[in-house]
Amino acid sequence: MSQEIKIEKKASEVIQPDSEENAREAIRARKDLSGATLRNLKLDNLNAAGAILRKTDLTGADLSHGLLMNPNFYRASLHSAAVNNTVFLGGDLVRTSFKDADLSDSVLFGVDAEDASFEGTNLRNAALVNAKLKNASFNQANLTNARLASSDVTDADFTDADLTGAHAYRINWSQAKVPPAILPEPFVRLPRWAWSVLIGGLFGVIALVVYAIVRRKKR
Repeated sequence: MSQEIKIEKKASEVIQPDSEENAREAIRARKDLSGATLRNLKLDNLNAAGAILRKTDLTGADLSHGLLMNPNFYRASLHSAAVNNTVFLGGDLVRTSFKDADLSDSVLFGVDAEDASFEGTNLRNAALVNAKLKNASFNQANLTNARLASSDVTDADFTDADLTGAHAYRINWSQAKVPPAILPEPFVRLPRWAWSVLIGGLFGVIALVVYAIVRRKKR
C-alpha cells in the first residue's frame, strides 16, 4: 500500500513526453514517467537501465528488440504491445499487464512478476528464468517451445495455456493454482557441475553486454 501511495501523482506532476524521441531520452535518463501515456509509441531497439514506468500506459507500444535492465513497470499496461525479442534483466513487473502482448523470443531473467497478467500473451520461444511468477495469470497464453527454469509458480494460473514443446527445469508445478494441462518436458538431464558452468557462462555474457552498453554511453 505504501508503494501505491508514492506512485499517485497529480496530473500536473506527470512527465508526459511529447514525441517518441523525447520518450526514449526520458526513459534512458531514468526520468520518472509514472502515470504517463505512451500508447502506440515506437520504442524499439531501446537499451535502458533503471527505467521508471510505473502505471504507465504503453498499450500498443513497440518495445521490441530491446535490452531493459532492472526496469520498473509496476502496474503498467502493455496491452497488445510488441515486446518480442526483448531481454529483461531483473526488474519490477508486479501487477503489470501484458494481456494479448507479443513477448515471443524474449527473455525474462530474474524479474518479479507477481500478480502479473500474461492472459492471451504470445510467449512462444520465450525464456523465463529465475522469475517470481506467484499469482501470475497465463490464461490462454501461448508458451509453445518456451523455456522455464528455477521460477516460482505458486498460485499461478495456466488455464488453457499452450505449452506444446516447452521445457522446464526446477519448477514445482504442484504449487500452481492451475497447472498446465500437459506438463512441459524436462531439460536434458545434466550433472550439477554442468549446470553451474552453463549458468556461470550466462552471467558472463550478461556482464559483457552490460559493460559494452555502459562503455558506449561513456563515449
